[in-house]
Amino acid sequence: MAAWSIGPVIDWLLHEGRHLAAPEALVEELCARVRAAGMPIDRVAFFFGTLHPQYFGIAMHWNGEAVRVLEASYQMAETEEVRNSPARRITEGERVIRRRLERADCPVDFPVLEELRAAGVTDYVIAEVVFGNGARNSVSLATRRPGGFSDHDIAEVQRLLHPFGMAMEIHVGRALSRTLLETYLGRISGKRVLDGQIKRGDGQSIDAVIWFSDLRESTPLSAALGEQRFLELLNDYFLATAGAVLEHGGEVLRFIGDASLAVFPTTGEKTAAVCARAVDAALAARARALAANDGRRAAGQAPFACGIGLHLGRVHYGNIGTPERLEFSVIGMAANKAARIEALCKETGQDVVLSGTMAAELGERCRSLGRFALRGVAEPEEVFGLC
Repeated sequence: MAAWSIGPVIDWLLHEGRHLAAPEALVEELCARVRAAGMPIDRVAFFFGTLHPQYFGIAMHWNGEAVRVLEASYQMAETEEVRNSPARRITEGERVIRRRLERADCPVDFPVLEELRAAGVTDYVIAEVVFGNGARNSVSLATRRPGGFSDHDIAEVQRLLHPFGMAMEIHVGRALSRTLLETYLGRISGKRVLDGQIKRGDGQSIDAVIWFSDLRESTPLSAALGEQRFLELLNDYFLATAGAVLEHGGEVLRFIGDASLAVFPTTGEKTAAVCARAVDAALAARARALAANDGRRAAGQAPFACGIGLHLGRVHYGNIGTPERLEFSVIGMAANKAARIEALCKETGQDVVLSGTMAAELGERCRSLGRFALRGVAEPEEVFGLC
């Protein structure tokens, strides 16, 4: 029987596979092609580190049919399963680890090996996949074939590791760019930047609900709590308010000290539905703040209070700043008015205050709070609270 060759798989990877849109699609097709070429693989896993505020790495597991993606949180990094794993050993400097599990004298020195042996795996190998920046990742292969992998099998797979690493680095780099832009600019703004809106002045006028929220009594809280405890309070407050915006499809544009600016664009959706969604986000923020304060009081920590102003209007949504330092945000009278309306929360005794344009779309969900002078606005305007 002629020895099988990984060559056609490498050719496919370099000319076609690297153009697949998603890394999991690349891994799934690659594994199927490697097995079809003659490599007796039953399970494959690829582990790579990432730069993300919620997780430190990603694992892709192929079970012979499909790929399952697991995002590994920072909490998982300290578990015994991760700390005592072959992938961690590869990250720390080992190049290859192999365990011939069908042999009686094979060391079972990693927890995952018990699971693999119980599943009938006879041979397991994990090898380094090094990116151009020096980042150490890994790929593992397992087989149930009696006798395990042959020397030829291992040699052919080793030929694949470098081109595979090059292809995956492209995908990981794209995902990293998208993650960083979404984290620091927002989902919609980040996509606009990736789509090429990167010059100062790039943007467009849009109709949107503008959200402005502010923390109450921030100066005395900061003085009383100190930097670290005040930072913890700020994060609880932003998780309650900005978290509710994101949960309801809004876009958080800026954190301005202890305030936040967000938008709910009306593009492609009925205006009344967007206004209702923004109000639902405000109600969710109220509930989340109450729950957060219950937890803070139970822990002997100071509670917080905040106000939310909502206004429906037209803003310019795009890049502003200097040629070297830009920000994707909204500007215009409507954005200023949302901040002025939020400032009325304290005066009216409300935690959510709406403009007249919002009330016109929401109908019976609102009640008038009276007419008030807004700084920078010529005539007093009627504002509304929630019923």
